[in-house]
Amino acid sequence: MAFHPVEPSAKHVWVRATGEHGQPVAGVVVAWQHAPLHNVAGSDRQALVATTPFDDALVVRWFDASRLVELRDASPGP
Repeated sequence: MAFHPVEPSAKHVWVRATGEHGQPVAGVVVAWQHAPLHNVAGSDRQALVATTPFDDALVVRWFDASRLVELRDASPGP
């Protein structure tokens, strides 16, 4: 029997900055995969995330799952 991992459900996320400085950037998860290499502080999963860090710019790149925070709307509209 083959094992099929459950893909994380977060689609809209905040991507945390790597250093002490820098604001988180909103993004959309396009795909998930197992990280080929990960360090002790990192995750074994990574996500392909589309972000817009600047006006008129779209960046799509892989981020370690430990840098992502699910974006939640605390007050959804009626």
